[in-house]
Amino acid sequence: RKGDIETMMKEYHKAMESYKEGLELDPDNVQAKDGLRKTMAQINYGRHNMTDEEKKQQAEHSMADPQIQAILHDPVMQQVLKDFREQPQAAQQALKDPVVRAKIEKLIAAGIIETR
Repeated sequence: RKGDIETMMKEYHKAMESYKEGLELDPDNVQAKDGLRKTMAQINYGRHNMTDEEKKQQAEHSMADPQIQAILHDPVMQQVLKDFREQPQAAQQALKDPVVRAKIEKLIAAGIIETR
């Protein structure tokens, strides 16, 4: 239910985390599975239908989140993000680390990083 509320508030990075936590407690929970699937679809496909202004508003809203701020201020993540721009192979290597991967996924879900 928490994930559903976060999805309605367009806080997809939080919703994704809530659904995953729910699945850790009950791996067979259909509501959590569906919620995670819908949230991932919204992250991956919904942004393509957003205007530039809507994308900007989502990113600004996400930047107010302390978790997002912590990720962006983390020196390791700053280097990883720099590598994404300058050295894609180094970035791919960093994505093998599950902690880094989770943080990147959170930034994508928050609209801070956009994939094509």
